[in-house]
Amino acid sequence: MDLATAPTGSSLVIEHQEPTATTSTQLSDLTQAAGSLRYQAKFVFQDVAEFHVELLSREWRKRTAERGKQSPAALLEELADLGFSWRHIARMLGVSVPAIQKWRRSGGVSGDNRMQLASLLALCDMVQQPVIHDVASWFEMPLTPGVPMTPIDLFAERRPDLVLEHALGPNDVEEILTAYAPDWRDRYQSDFEVYRDADGAMSIRQKEA
Repeated sequence: MDLATAPTGSSLVIEHQEPTATTSTQLSDLTQAAGSLRYQAKFVFQDVAEFHVELLSREWRKRTAERGKQSPAALLEELADLGFSWRHIARMLGVSVPAIQKWRRSGGVSGDNRMQLASLLALCDMVQQPVIHDVASWFEMPLTPGVPMTPIDLFAERRPDLVLEHALGPNDVEEILTAYAPDWRDRYQSDFEVYRDADGAMSIRQKEA
């Protein structure tokens, strides 16, 4: 297929061929055609990425509404069954551990906190089914080595969209970190690193030289 006469569109598949003609005019035409296709592909990718993000958000909101029909105590028990500690649940919801324990015993959960509980479990439903095993442990895992940022931190900062992107998107970690904290490279430069200790807890140690 000649690039100069190739059809355009998102379904285009280009098979690379060495051009048989070598005149400057023909090479210029091929160069322009390739540049045009590259430009189109860039915008097709952006459109599809935005559509995927929108669908993820809509599914998450729908699942949140469904989970919100359950009692807060039931939601908390499911999160515990998944392996989340009360400390991590409290951090992600922005409350104290005693508040979580009170909700389990006697209720008294505000509407906003009930929504956050439902949204967290809805998020777990989405990420664990297709790709993530042991979802609670995955939430504790740094997005990339050397940067102490985890899905727990993203959710605690009300960025479930970035948690979904990390789990179900193309997983460009640098883009996710930049969307969360544009200065992350400077912020997280350190002589220390995060690692999982023998007891399974996340700890910090000095990097080896």
